[in-house]
Amino acid sequence: MIMKSFFSKRRRFGIPAVTVVVLACVMLVFACKEQDMMFKQYTVEGGISYLGAVSGAKARIGVNRLEVSFSVADPATSKVGIYWNEYEDSVMINVEPGELVTKIIDLPEGPYSLFIKSYDAQGNASNPFELITRTVGAKYLATLTHRGMKKKTTSFKSDLSIEWESAASGNGARFTDLVYTSTDGTEKILRIENGVSETKIDDYKQGTAFRRTTYYSPDNLWLDSITPAPRMENELTVDKKLGSVTGYSTQTAGDEAAKFYDDDANTVWQTGNNYPEYATIDLGVEVPVTSFGLVPSIKYTAGKADPRAPTTVRFEVSTDNDAWTSLGNYNYDNGTYFYERLFEVKQTNARYVRFTGVECTGAPSYGNGIGGPNTVKMVLAELNVNFRLGD
Repeated sequence: MIMKSFFSKRRRFGIPAVTVVVLACVMLVFACKEQDMMFKQYTVEGGISYLGAVSGAKARIGVNRLEVSFSVADPATSKVGIYWNEYEDSVMINVEPGELVTKIIDLPEGPYSLFIKSYDAQGNASNPFELITRTVGAKYLATLTHRGMKKKTTSFKSDLSIEWESAASGNGARFTDLVYTSTDGTEKILRIENGVSETKIDDYKQGTAFRRTTYYSPDNLWLDSITPAPRMENELTVDKKLGSVTGYSTQTAGDEAAKFYDDDANTVWQTGNNYPEYATIDLGVEVPVTSFGLVPSIKYTAGKADPRAPTTVRFEVSTDNDAWTSLGNYNYDNGTYFYERLFEVKQTNARYVRFTGVECTGAPSYGNGIGGPNTVKMVLAELNVNFRLGD
């Protein structure tokens, strides 16, 4: 009934129904041909074969070189190209299906964007796989240091105690090897992981030098083991538990002179008079003194060095607390930048040390009455006494 109605309607306009159907089919054929012509301009006769890209691509960072590795995923792959510098430089590698490929590429220090493309025997290529990486070289090597030591002390009982500074893990430091001579004369290697903050050794051969080496790998994949030259340690600090302050010029209640040699940088010696000010320390053991460390106070200055400190200091030593030898006067930086001030002296045997704050010719102002041109009190945190180790 519907078809009959349709044909009857077509007759009203004077167009036979069969003619309408034929015209519609002709128009459809021409439309399809036109669409086909439009797509032909974007295709190649016979079609293009697209290969699968490599899989598992990764790079290991080395010194002026890279190791690139990947698996050949598509069985039709016969070659793989690795491109960099915007495709201006490349290497081409012959491969086998399913092969795990490893390639070392020598590259100057810097960042790189690598593009890896697979090719079959006909030259058809895969989409590129991008790998972002870098190499290291002279600039990077110049930034490397061995892990720092806050303290390195002995109490002369076959012991060695080291407090470590934070490891430079952000720059690729992975661990530090500590090499020392044990009491039986053999050399021992102790690996110090980055998370370790303190090391205590109880079989250290007294008086012997030791060394440390920090190992670096920028990506922790260890294409190259990167290290600065080993650092030899020829000095130790006398353990303060062996000694004490035996004399002083003046002190302030709560900030007594004894705190100048108590191994606690949070306590201080504050004098109560005017310069010069002195303190005498019995080390508890005779050692070949080679340097002194003065630690400024931060007790009253919120992390900055207390400027109430001398501008000139003097060190004297004695073996019997009677005859004294002066090791000289030295300039002291009483600015507010916090660090241990180190003073190297002529190697001299000593059991007793006398420190003197000779004068303060001027002090920067911290505020709240601390520092400024009229500074007469002296505030210091710690004295460290260092001695020479044998070869």
